[in-house]
Amino acid sequence: MDKIIFCGDLVCPFDVDVDYSDICSLFERSVGIANLEGAILLNKSAVEAPKWTDKYSLYSSPQVLDIIKKLNIKYVSLCNNHILDYKQDINETVELLKSNDIDSWGLKNHDLLKIKFNGHNLHIITLATFSNEHSLNLMNPSRVLSDIRRIRRHDPDALIVIYPHWGVEKFYYPEPADRKFAHDCVDAGANIVVGHHPHVIQPVEIYKGVPIVYSLGNFILPQTFYGNKKLVYRQPEVQHELIVEWDGKNIQLYQLYFDKETNKLKVDLSADIEKHFALFKEQISGSKYLLSYLKNASLLDIALRTRYVPNIFNEYISYVSRNLLRFVRKVLIRAGLHNPYKAFVK
Repeated sequence: MDKIIFCGDLVCPFDVDVDYSDICSLFERSVGIANLEGAILLNKSAVEAPKWTDKYSLYSSPQVLDIIKKLNIKYVSLCNNHILDYKQDINETVELLKSNDIDSWGLKNHDLLKIKFNGHNLHIITLATFSNEHSLNLMNPSRVLSDIRRIRRHDPDALIVIYPHWGVEKFYYPEPADRKFAHDCVDAGANIVVGHHPHVIQPVEIYKGVPIVYSLGNFILPQTFYGNKKLVYRQPEVQHELIVEWDGKNIQLYQLYFDKETNKLKVDLSADIEKHFALFKEQISGSKYLLSYLKNASLLDIALRTRYVPNIFNEYISYVSRNLLRFVRKVLIRAGLHNPYKAFVK
């Protein structure tokens, strides 16, 4: 393989046809890597058996395998907050991928995929930093940094990729803890950091010559019914997304547009790619960035959703605060005092 293309969140449910023909040529000479945002359910009846009813439960139908194969996506991360949304055994997804010559990894945090790339050993570490509510053990930043240093010490020519599921959903700025952690990863020896989860594009930073793409946005994630709930994003920015082509050193960004009405994915030729580098064009300090973040964040995000320092103690605090918030939300829903899905339930 000459190049790798990193993609964001990939979902393709039953009864949805996605037109991605416009982007196929980009993948002809590259190998793709994507975040498979949910299990592959083998039949429609499984859709009616989510583990939780107070959230959107994402999944893909077996049709997603056609997309994966045609785009030459050889590796999919399962390290995300939707991978255990359904009662179907997740190992069925792993085996189905394997039987189609697709490697998956990430069912445990800090999981490592090792492959050959242009004569180098390529190590891809996937992790979920946002205290994944349902699926994974908490991320330990010190452990990740130790893994990077260990790989670099034993294999100086290795290429190391950090592929995290992190950040605040539908928010345009990386969490302060994630920015600091990304810098720490580069200082430890990482060659690139490419994030996903927020569903919108976040800024790109070049730190000490190393690219950090904080959020690609979605890749393929139709706004349709998942079970009895219709997924609807009110922000039009959700339809804009990035993919990153990487040759082991340099990156090429392509901005895509996913039409929520037609489920057509196409290259956005009119996009201003340079604007994604604007925020971090000047190396702003951590404290100055924190002020920018706080200025744009909601009070709820500031108080309960944002992580400020990358360490295991703060991961535990984040875990407790997010689960407390979710518990209160669940109580309000059950009491009939809050119905976020009222307009989108069939």
